[in-house]
Amino acid sequence: MIRLIALLIGLTLLLSISASGQLRLVPMKYSKVKLVNGKHSKVVDLDEVLIGSNGSLAGNPPHKYRVLFRASKEGFFYVVAYVRSSSPISNPMGPCGGDRPEAILWIKADQKFETAEFQSEIYASCSYNYYNSKLRITSSSLRAEYGGRTLKTLRYNNLSPNLGLIVTEMIEQPLKPK
Repeated sequence: MIRLIALLIGLTLLLSISASGQLRLVPMKYSKVKLVNGKHSKVVDLDEVLIGSNGSLAGNPPHKYRVLFRASKEGFFYVVAYVRSSSPISNPMGPCGGDRPEAILWIKADQKFETAEFQSEIYASCSYNYYNSKLRITSSSLRAEYGGRTLKTLRYNNLSPNLGLIVTEMIEQPLKPK
């Protein structure tokens, strides 16, 4: 009986926490997603907001999303999602035709979506010459190692979600003749 009461109290607490504000990501058509926070929602076209230094979605629609982390800090909600897309190469028999590009998407938003920031980094794609990519996910962070001649590392820490996705580059030095 005591276990049942403890289970009900825990379930009630969990429902009240999730109802009070965890940013959710709902896929829509093409590159659009619906951001949902309780009663508030906003439809965003990720192709429009991920321009320039913010990155881009990997490949072409349909995009598949899997939320990896959620956090809230200083009045903002954060979501980090794994994104897998269809090949940007139209000929499936051509070079990279079977490519399934992968990216990490970071979203920061206030409760009513009056302010929102987006960041994305492609870490696995034949089209970008990112072979042998490695993604490691722990309970509070992720790390991806990828690249060609320029080796890159993508990091995210859910204990400091406001820092976003951190990418470092290391240019591979050519071997010197002996």
